Amino acid sequence: MKQVYKKNIIITGGTGLLGSFFYKKYRKKYNIIKYPFRIENHIKFKNWIKGKKIDYFIHFAAVTTNIKETKQKINLINTISSKRILNSLNSLKIKTFKYFLFISTSHVYGPSNIKIKENKKRLPVNEYGKSKKNVEDYIIKNRNRFSFKIGIARIFNFTGPKQRKGYFVPDIVQKIKKDKLLLDLNKYRDFIHIEDIMLSINLLLKKQFTFPINICSGYKINLINLCKIINTKLTNKKIFFNYKKGSNSFGCNNLLNSLGIKKFKNINEILKSYL
Repeated sequence: MKQVYKKNIIITGGTGLLGSFFYKKYRKKYNIIKYPFRIENHIKFKNWIKGKKIDYFIHFAAVTTNIKETKQKINLINTISSKRILNSLNSLKIKTFKYFLFISTSHVYGPSNIKIKENKKRLPVNEYGKSKKNVEDYIIKNRNRFSFKIGIARIFNFTGPKQRKGYFVPDIVQKIKKDKLLLDLNKYRDFIHIEDIMLSINLLLKKQFTFPINICSGYKINLINLCKIINTKLTNKKIFFNYKKGSNSFGCNNLLNSLGIKKFKNINEILKSYL
């Protein structure tokens, strides 16, 4: 019987939520290797990867918060280190290496009152979004000089099992439990389940898709309504809101649909997996 060749994938950010979830879901399908060091040391990265036989590379690692981290640290990890990784891979000229997937974010767009399509002008309003846009611009400008294909996956709000503090759902759960006034939530967002993100990433790998693409559910929900749903699943206590309107951000996933991902978990299924 002919032995099936398992593609070799290296991932950064293997201890983060997205990276660890991808590893658990696809470790039997692929030979997945987690990069074991911090990505800031580009010399260590280049020495580590030298001589390895790889097919795909997924760059999950990033600083995702704008509160506790300095602008300089966000720039070093998200922007400078990402560019160095790309250039190191290119200089090594690994014959088997075909595709690099850069995990970006909906934060590159900025607010919008209509569904955001991939061709929307990117106007990020926070340092996280600016750092990701910087790498995207670098990829788009220099795409032709790389010896491998590069994809850009812009991930919208998501949740899933064991999501840590710093994301919307776990933070709101704690605020509801502590009877805190819920501020600045009269705005719309798009939420997608982490399982649907993984299916989308796997599809991008197989197709070696090279255009920027939104990874989102395509449905918007008001965050006040989302909090009410969360509350009914927790204690159903009386909660208080500030109803001042905020800026919206929700995505169009027509491009993702056209590639074959057409069904997404609804908000109740998404919340159930976390709560």
